[in-house]
Amino acid sequence: MVITTRTRPERKAAVVELTVRDYLNTFFYYRKAATAVFLAVVAIGVAVALLVPMPYRAQSTLLVLLAGYYDQSNNPNGAAAVQPAIGQLDGVEAQILSSPELHRDVVIAKLGPNASEHEIDSHLQDFEHRLHIEQNDLASTINLTYYDADPKEAADALSRLLDTYFRRRATIFTSGRVDFLTGQRDEVARQLKQADADLLAFQKTHGIVNLDDQTSRAVLLESQLVQQKLENDTSLAQHHGELKSEQVSSKGVKATIPIFTDDSEAAHALDTMQLSLMQLEARRADFASRYMDSSPFVQQLDQQIADMHASIARRKAQMATATRYGHNDYYDVVQGRLAALNASIAGETARQQALEEQIKETRAKLRGLSDVSSQMRQLQATRDMLADSFKDRSRQVELAKIQQGQVSQVNSTNVRVIQAPFPPSQRSVSASLIISAGVAAGLLISALVVLVMASLRETFLSPEQAERSLLLPVLNAPVMLGGGVRRPGAAGASADTVKAASRPAHMAYGRMIAAINASTDSPAKVVMALSFGKNDGLLSVIRGLAVELEHRTTKPVLILDMASGADAPLYGPPNAQGLLTWSGHGGQSRAASAAPTDIAASSGLVFESVERHNIVVARPESGTFPTSWQQTTILFDALREAHDYIVVHAPPASQSFAGIENAALADATVMAVRAEVSRKPVVLGLKTQLLDAGGRLIGIALTHRRGYIPNFIYRVF
Repeated sequence: MVITTRTRPERKAAVVELTVRDYLNTFFYYRKAATAVFLAVVAIGVAVALLVPMPYRAQSTLLVLLAGYYDQSNNPNGAAAVQPAIGQLDGVEAQILSSPELHRDVVIAKLGPNASEHEIDSHLQDFEHRLHIEQNDLASTINLTYYDADPKEAADALSRLLDTYFRRRATIFTSGRVDFLTGQRDEVARQLKQADADLLAFQKTHGIVNLDDQTSRAVLLESQLVQQKLENDTSLAQHHGELKSEQVSSKGVKATIPIFTDDSEAAHALDTMQLSLMQLEARRADFASRYMDSSPFVQQLDQQIADMHASIARRKAQMATATRYGHNDYYDVVQGRLAALNASIAGETARQQALEEQIKETRAKLRGLSDVSSQMRQLQATRDMLADSFKDRSRQVELAKIQQGQVSQVNSTNVRVIQAPFPPSQRSVSASLIISAGVAAGLLISALVVLVMASLRETFLSPEQAERSLLLPVLNAPVMLGGGVRRPGAAGASADTVKAASRPAHMAYGRMIAAINASTDSPAKVVMALSFGKNDGLLSVIRGLAVELEHRTTKPVLILDMASGADAPLYGPPNAQGLLTWSGHGGQSRAASAAPTDIAASSGLVFESVERHNIVVARPESGTFPTSWQQTTILFDALREAHDYIVVHAPPASQSFAGIENAALADATVMAVRAEVSRKPVVLGLKTQLLDAGGRLIGIALTHRRGYIPNFIYRVF
């Protein structure tokens, strides 16, 4: 297998939009199945219209008005607030009309009381199947419809239904309501009496005369006591502060104080000694100015001065002072103040304790009143609720009695019959309508069948479908000849319809040849033609391509046949002259191309010329193509020297991998896809293998393509 690293060329995704021709191709491709489905559905519709008799339809209309007995919530303060909203009244009456029990009563009224249960159930199912109830919320009406083959029976069925309905709804809305409300009212009256007795006993037990007044007095007393306690605490704190301040300030005050002190004699002696000391210092200064410090005179004076200092110090230590003490009057004043403050503090402390006890008692009493108040208010609320409920129940009893009298009379009910049932004169559905519905259903079902079949199909019908699915351009897609007229669908062919004889199918290869020439700049081009199966029409594509290529070169066009066996050549055996004859591919009369004998001798190929064409077909003489990649490369290079165009007919991919393996050695690769046969997953897998092998895939050739659209319709599109 050849692995290439060259960059693949950019390929634009051939996304083609869906056109009317695509839809017509699909439709006409499945025209037989669609026609069969359409005719079958129409036949069923015609059979139903002719064989099944259409029933008659009897109708009746009821008008629903507002009434007080819709209020089942027992609220007497305004029925409009709890009654059903607009449109809900119709729903209430429609539910009664659609009740199975009501229908059973209607069936029993028809069959009689002796009917069996099985017979009643059978007629009940038939009755519910024929009855239709429709409500109009905006108009507040209910439409009743009943279908039956007998018009009189249809009208009678609705009449029986209405009679039974009016009787049953009167029972539903009024049965037992008055007695029920009366019992509720009496029960509420008993509970109210018991609640009054409980409230009175509670007040006597707890001594409650006026709860609010007692509570307010207790609150006022508690606030006054708290205020007095705060004032007392303030005064106590003030006196404590004054006491502490007096104690600090009078800490040094004593009971006795000195009156006077006498120390004059000692002071006189000390002054005398101080005067003597000054004289000695003056003499010493005088001697020091005249003598040296070491002089005996100076030293003697220094000794005297030192002795004098010692005497003064001893005298000061021995000085005696006479002191006289007396009583301190300020001490008595301070003691009086401290006694007064202590007495005030003791009184205020006792008052504080008394106030705290009073506050505690007051608050306990207030909490008791609060608890009693909560219980008493609950009792009062219960008594008030029971009183209100008694009033409501009494009002409801009166309203229920009025409504019972109203509903019991049919003429005064809120549901009025504005259209009475009568026997119809015409059937509900006509035969022409059924046939028209069958035709419409046939068209719709046939279109759905075509859609389903087209969604399940994985083959290709047109070039546009192939390009959308494979993202490859369709280079050749001739239409198979039929009816004397063909429509060329090939790229490069004319868009107008032409006669089959005016342009043969093998001449529609212009776009393929242009893609081949654009694939490489080399003068000799090798084209690999490949298909998945052996019946995909690759042989006709190669023949047509070779015939078109011979007009574009002077050298012979070479077809390298890799798919033929030794005993069964695909291009047929040669004639007596050793030439191959191709029927249906007319050519000009020309000399047969000469076979390259040097290449034939070296490669083991057998070259055979085509009669009346400049085309040469080469195939292995042994029936086996060289499997070596180097040999194949050498062979292709040798063939390029003698031919401008070399078309390689690769074996089918389902049988051999040789074509995919050697695709990288070719300048261009073309896949043959058979219309209506080749499956999309298979072709996509082959495409992926070719690209992974390094092949240059330029497009596909769509073979065995047929024209599905009739000629007169095709001209329009």
